[in-house]
Amino acid sequence: MTIESRVLAVEALYDQLEKEISGFQSHTKLHCITGCGKCCTKPDIDASPLEFLPWAFHLFLSGKAEETLEALKERSAAQCFLYNPVSLLSDNNGSCGQYKYRGLICRLFGYGASRDKMGQLRLATCKIIKEGQHENYQKASQDISNGLQVPIFMDYYMNLSQIDFRMGNIIVPINRALILAIEEVLQYYAYRPFPGGLKITA
Repeated sequence: MTIESRVLAVEALYDQLEKEISGFQSHTKLHCITGCGKCCTKPDIDASPLEFLPWAFHLFLSGKAEETLEALKERSAAQCFLYNPVSLLSDNNGSCGQYKYRGLICRLFGYGASRDKMGQLRLATCKIIKEGQHENYQKASQDISNGLQVPIFMDYYMNLSQIDFRMGNIIVPINRALILAIEEVLQYYAYRPFPGGLKITA
């Protein structure tokens, strides 16, 4: 598959997920707190490069792929490169600098479920939602047990890997995933014409 076709396939998967999450949120009334970025500050978030292929392709079309790659390689912090804290004094308040192009893990967390050792679905969300929206969280958990449709991590990652088995099954720290996504796009176009006949300039 071409880069363009893979990007379109990933974006279609994200559109499907957004619709499923919207329905889940509408039913459960669960929501992220405005301005909260606590989950983005975790230093041990893992992801696959394929999740960020649309972002890397966007950078390439904007002529910013190489400079962003260099900035990523020079970064020593484990916190996600795309996260923008509101201030240096509080990492917990902030937002994604590329929200439209955020990865699958970013989209699923909070509104997706995984299976426990007994095969039961468990909502994967943060302590802030569990405690601050306790009643809605408890009801949502019960409704999931009773068959409420909820995005399932494994299902979406399996669908992602079907787009590109190699890229979809590399699970690495998130900043490494960003690097690999950019490198994939740059290597692909190193000896190919630019998409749609475009000439990319820095």
